[in-house]
Amino acid sequence: MFVAEESKNGRILSVEHLLIIQYLLRHPEVDAVTAARIIQHSMSDAREILSQMELQFGYVERGGTGRGTYWILRHDLHHRLSAPGHPERDRRIDLEAAKTRVLSILKQRAERGEPGLSNAEIRQITHMDRNQVVRLMRELRQENPEIQAPGRGRWARYEWQRNGASNDDTH
Repeated sequence: MFVAEESKNGRILSVEHLLIIQYLLRHPEVDAVTAARIIQHSMSDAREILSQMELQFGYVERGGTGRGTYWILRHDLHHRLSAPGHPERDRRIDLEAAKTRVLSILKQRAERGEPGLSNAEIRQITHMDRNQVVRLMRELRQENPEIQAPGRGRWARYEWQRNGASNDDTH
């Protein structure tokens, strides 16, 4: 039904598109190496197909940077295609994996001199809600004093301090 609807809307899906979508219905994310293996094409072909699925079709969202780049199935499409009652299809990554990913991104951004992460960006990365991100970051900051408190307001960001100093945040 999905393929027929997409065809009516002018989106002709290839076997490669369907293989990646099928994989993402069972896994939280895919990287270019895995996608290349799944579709049995080169990494550059896999990246091109994933880019098309992101930019042209709007099926996937890109996360991470460089070698850590990964793609996830858009929430609305995942919900539309997956049957209810299958916990293995839940797209939320577990707490420890979320901590590891956020910490890695914070460190990478600090190394490149880029700004840290906002609550909204962390929600995109982890697929958690606003309050879950606040709890996640509270735990992560307790474990890693190098992470600065975000401040308040729209532009508040969690930052990794390279020198290891931390804010004197006692609330």
